[in-house]
Amino acid sequence: MNILITLCLSFAIFALIIWGLMHMRTPRFRMERAQFQQGLEDVIAGQADDNEWRVLISYPMRHDPPLEQLRLACIKIEEEEYTGTPPYLFTDAGLQQLRDVRERLLALPPQNEAE
Repeated sequence: MNILITLCLSFAIFALIIWGLMHMRTPRFRMERAQFQQGLEDVIAGQADDNEWRVLISYPMRHDPPLEQLRLACIKIEEEEYTGTPPYLFTDAGLQQLRDVRERLLALPPQNEAE
């Protein structure tokens, strides 16, 4: 009888674990405009390292198409002007282009909260 109770409890616990794993959502990283702006300002000011730059440009921003276009522009700037040497990760021309991207970001209309 003890074996039957133990077997039923083990099955119930196993079933709960499987059910829980099936209904868990995968974590998602979602960068907002303010975070992107702060990252750009850190890079422009020479306060960001290579890892911070990688985080800034590595995640697609499907939730905000205008922000995604700015991210792609940053990738293009990186291809041409990136030096990777601290404190400034870009050439002077690259830093100016990043300032232009920041100005385009500031000029974007506010994002809808409902999206």
